[in-house]
Amino acid sequence: MRKAIFTFVHLPQRVLGRDIPKLIRIVDQPQLITALAASADNPDWQLTADFILSNMSQRMAQGLREEMETRGRVKEKDAEDAMNQIIAAVRQLEAAGELVLVQDEEE
Repeated sequence: MRKAIFTFVHLPQRVLGRDIPKLIRIVDQPQLITALAASADNPDWQLTADFILSNMSQRMAQGLREEMETRGRVKEKDAEDAMNQIIAAVRQLEAAGELVLVQDEEE
């Protein structure tokens, strides 16, 4: 059962940093900004946002940080929708063989 559970907070443990550029290429930028902006309200989400931002070019990360500040507060439903789109993109890349999810030691 645990193997099937994969949410936004699992990204740093399950996705390799080198795969983040592939991911951000297929996620709509407004959705990415919404998910990252929402992370300021939740420490677990913040770890994931930091992981995403640290695995892209500094220039792109800085641009996204500026857009996150402009975005302001995010409604919880909008945040969940955006995070679900990111997870769907991970699943899409995995299905296409472009990304392999890291398996937990316990599995």
